[in-house]
Amino acid sequence: MGRLNAFTAFTLLALAAAPAGAAEATRVPSIDEPNGHFELTAGLDYLRRGGSISRELPVAEGGYTVSRLRHQLRFSETTTSVQVRAAAALWEDLGITLELPFVLGSQTGWKLDAGVGDSISTNTAAVDGAACASPPCPLFPVKRTVHHGSGLGDLKIGLDWGAMSDRRDDTRPFWLVGLSVTFPTSKLHDPGADRDPATWELPAASYGSSSKLGLGRKVIQYELHTALSRRVGTAQPYLRVQVTGLQKTSSTVSNCDHMAELAAAGRAVTGAVAACQAAPSTWGARLPWLAGVALGTELVLDEDRLAGHRVALDVQASVDYTSRARWYNELSDATGKLMATQAYLSAMARVRLLYKATDYLSVIGSVGYGYTTPHDLSGEDPGGATVTNPNYDWRFDAPGRRFRFTEATTLDLSAAVLLQY
Repeated sequence: MGRLNAFTAFTLLALAAAPAGAAEATRVPSIDEPNGHFELTAGLDYLRRGGSISRELPVAEGGYTVSRLRHQLRFSETTTSVQVRAAAALWEDLGITLELPFVLGSQTGWKLDAGVGDSISTNTAAVDGAACASPPCPLFPVKRTVHHGSGLGDLKIGLDWGAMSDRRDDTRPFWLVGLSVTFPTSKLHDPGADRDPATWELPAASYGSSSKLGLGRKVIQYELHTALSRRVGTAQPYLRVQVTGLQKTSSTVSNCDHMAELAAAGRAVTGAVAACQAAPSTWGARLPWLAGVALGTELVLDEDRLAGHRVALDVQASVDYTSRARWYNELSDATGKLMATQAYLSAMARVRLLYKATDYLSVIGSVGYGYTTPHDLSGEDPGGATVTNPNYDWRFDAPGRRFRFTEATTLDLSAAVLLQY
């Protein structure tokens, strides 16, 4: 989920309209522009992610037992939200921005992939690898749709500065540098809360449309970004680079918060509760960090500067890196845990059309399609002879049992209206 927050931050910044000098990705409000003192953007965004969850399974081949990946589940996630962004000029090419999404609906779902065996429901192993007490012992349900409800997202405040301006000096490109901070204003989503102690399932009502499981991660995000653009005839190429770090708060979820319940349900290794009590920070969430680069070209199709009219097509490609972490992933709702997630890359191709009707009003529409590289969704280290990793579960984390996310794609559709004066 940390990769979706970084990408949303980039998308929201790029929604602001630009004058003749600056590209969309390097737009900064400025007090020396006639209609650049204040901007308000409101847009509707639809995001859908999907992919296959595969599992390493032992297979007999040539008299040996080897591990092979086998499809198990199809995963999907959809989020519909209203994105609101306000920007105000503080000085020449210096602006402050506030961004606040309102999620209309968000849900995750998974089901057994067609034509595959079900090693999840037929599991006979306990958390330590021994035989479970009353086999079969399902790892989790193989078909569920979990509704996370609606509500405010996380508030983001940013400061952007045009360190170099092609408007003031047409021999130079426009160079933007900025810092933004995202505060955890959204309601917490704790995947381990309110689980049935016997089956470790969420309450039955949590799978209905009236459930309110929450949306937030309760971390603070710091993003450093910089971008360059230069107008060359009717084209305006640009490059943007960003790095995002996350900081825990007192409300950040840890598997140790529910380790006693996990142990009581037979879902924690021996000594897990004591290990959490001895070193809660060691075995809590391990936050990812993110980095991304976007390269694009804005093509001006029609422009009348005197009338304030402009039509532009923006074609962009971006790649984001998300580091290894113990954090939310595609199995968290199923397992009720933060999971050990392997590092991965997310690539996105996006086309955006901007229609600036007047100096004060613009309409923007965009479509993006992305691909995420395959990566493991589990794989905790069991710890040494004297150190117990309480997050370890042999059924998920042992080599030959790990889960992997493959064939992952993203579709992002958005439309927005921009007012500026």
